[in-house]
Amino acid sequence: MASIDTYLHIIGIELLAMLAIVQALIDAGKTKRALSRLFLTVLGFMLAHFAAHILPNTLAEFIYSSRHEYHSVKPFALHRT
Repeated sequence: MASIDTYLHIIGIELLAMLAIVQALIDAGKTKRALSRLFLTVLGFMLAHFAAHILPNTLAEFIYSSRHEYHSVKPFALHRT
């Protein structure tokens, strides 16, 4: 069974596709401008959501890779007494 996060990704992608299609079909200035803003808002939320998935892991890997005491597998040279 897929998670709620997967369903939200699918809904967001479908919403962006629908907004892009409707925006291409409309000629009215105010309506087209409103749809453009809505499209950019949804895209912004999806990019922020993507960054929320990727950024914490990247930051954690960077921080913990620079500290010897956080490595889960220590080299043999450190175990000498």
